[in-house]
Amino acid sequence: MPFSNATRVLRQYFGYDSLYPYQEEIIRALAEGEDVIGVIATGGGKSLCYQIPALLSEGTAIVISPLIALMKDQVDTLRECGVSAACITSLQDYRERRETEAAIVHGEVRVLYVSPERAVKKEFFSLLKKAHITLIAVDEAHCISQWGHEFRPEYRELSRLIREFSHAPVVALTATATPAVQKDIIAQLHLRRPRRVTGSFYRKNLRYEVRSKKDTKGAILSYLRAHQGQAGIIYCLSRKGVEDLTATLRRSGIRALPYHAGLTRQEREAAQEAFVRDRVQVIIATVAFGMGIDKPDVRFVIHHDLPRSPEHYYQETGRAGRDGDPADCILFYSAGDLHRQAFFIRQESSAARQRSAYAKLEEMAAYCEEQRCRQAMILQYFGEEPPAGGCGSCDICCSPRERFDGTDVTRMAVTCVQALEVPCGSNHLIDLLRGANTKKIRELGQKNTPGYGVGKAYSKDEWRSFIRELIRMGYLGRESGAYPVLTVGEAGEELLAAGADTEEVYLTRTKAVKDDHREEPADPGFLRLKALRREIADREGIAPYMIFSDAAIREMVARRPTTDAEFLSIKGVGAAKLERFGPAFMATLRHEDSKADNSARETLRLYCSGCTITEIARERSLTPDICAAHLTEAIEGGEQVEIDDLVPPHRQASIREAAAREGTRDIRRLKAVLGDRFSYTDIRLTCAADRQRDGK
Repeated sequence: MPFSNATRVLRQYFGYDSLYPYQEEIIRALAEGEDVIGVIATGGGKSLCYQIPALLSEGTAIVISPLIALMKDQVDTLRECGVSAACITSLQDYRERRETEAAIVHGEVRVLYVSPERAVKKEFFSLLKKAHITLIAVDEAHCISQWGHEFRPEYRELSRLIREFSHAPVVALTATATPAVQKDIIAQLHLRRPRRVTGSFYRKNLRYEVRSKKDTKGAILSYLRAHQGQAGIIYCLSRKGVEDLTATLRRSGIRALPYHAGLTRQEREAAQEAFVRDRVQVIIATVAFGMGIDKPDVRFVIHHDLPRSPEHYYQETGRAGRDGDPADCILFYSAGDLHRQAFFIRQESSAARQRSAYAKLEEMAAYCEEQRCRQAMILQYFGEEPPAGGCGSCDICCSPRERFDGTDVTRMAVTCVQALEVPCGSNHLIDLLRGANTKKIRELGQKNTPGYGVGKAYSKDEWRSFIRELIRMGYLGRESGAYPVLTVGEAGEELLAAGADTEEVYLTRTKAVKDDHREEPADPGFLRLKALRREIADREGIAPYMIFSDAAIREMVARRPTTDAEFLSIKGVGAAKLERFGPAFMATLRHEDSKADNSARETLRLYCSGCTITEIARERSLTPDICAAHLTEAIEGGEQVEIDDLVPPHRQASIREAAAREGTRDIRRLKAVLGDRFSYTDIRLTCAADRQRDGK
């Protein structure tokens, strides 16, 4: 298994020029016969970590995968890249299975996918002994650990397969594994002094946001209307929640389908296929959905309800933006979600698992309530150092925050907690501070409690934020468990003891996030190539992304390849895809160019005669964005176009600073960083002028 050929294989089959450092480390270790445990973020290229070694070897790699739908998608994708891949599943008929088995025995299958249940059967062992097995890959390896978030007992038997074929190196891969889970994976699979490789959990293209649960259905509907044509997943806690939201969206004209365990297998498979093939915009699902999805162009993941752990949340949001383009991750939250999740935790039979689950739920509450960078909190949970200064794109980093003197607020909360004879949780404390007339307050006779009603000026959401911040700062404490009660912390005792001489306590409060984000207007050429991709996909019976990703199509539109060599240089285009799809896509581009040249020249002529973009758009019945795109093409074609009238110099300077800081001139990435103060037109024209200036 010579590692020196890895880059050549990567380019030939998958159309990329380089590996990530963690991919290279895993592949090199496997090439040298070592076992590996790899923790790599969803969308970080886990599959290549076993697909490349499989192609470097002269035999067959066995991949243990948890879902049939995922296996089928992986096999179809590999075949489109020219790789001999197969799977053995319960859905195959006798003839198809025998043909696959014969191909395995004759060494014609390089990558073979099977479920964990099949992988440990004696008859499967007998089949594999007739083949040349060179690698065993366990995908979604967290399923083997009782401390993982998707524990599957059948995974525990995989050590039998590994012992049977002990000559083959083993790679266990997962997107979410705490140190305890990693240790359990190693023990359960009997990995031999494995190399531990952890990629970054930082998904820079994901925009994390938490919203309060107020008219949640209306907020979701508003978001979807503003992002028409984009694919996304919405998670709900219950089947009823899934069905209700699906009905609401469909009545409003949104192409949506439900997915939950109460549907038949055929209904679930039909919904998943419709989503993967872009026939519906949205899937509304319980956590039963997503593990088998390899769709790269999911532009948003919305959680209608609170997930029970950071692992669940990270893996589910990780299904967004796997192509590297910006994507939104929005979580709707209320304190009631904590009680619902706590109810499910209490059903756990193991006290140890209950304690672990409560701790994870507390981490989710902190994620929602604390006023800290969302990405930083996720990274710290998984033991990774967050970026200095925050991510710059989550709601906390982008929303205006106000630091204010919160001494009185702190004193209100601490005094009230100290005065209580019966300890209480956050919600009850908020009711006391806001002077609520609840049944519990009346039964306990707490209307005369010091602090009752003194916090009416602040909303429940504001008090939740303040209490969370006071706990983090040590003014309050909170016990763990099913019913976490509040206590006075050390800093709180010092504050009360100091009386009027206390130092000021500063807290923060944030304004609500406005959903005024809009995506980049779609380029007509991009839309036509997507239509061509959809036409080919329907004819071939495969998902559109298996032909080319959106990112690859966007690069084609930008670079306009006209030769095989130029087309092959597009990221994601390998030799097999060039041969099968290259001629049709290049012919479409040539046709577009012949029409666009005349149109762009007319726009340039009118602009040079003194017309503004708005005037040109009105004159030619075009949008201002298309006219700006014409001028961008003119600049990139060498025409001298003065853009100071289009983009004021101070705005150009801000765009250039962002490009230098981020190390990119990618329009969508810069838009995500700069926000809504800058239009795509501003960024596109400035970057075009800079490329012309730099001769690039």
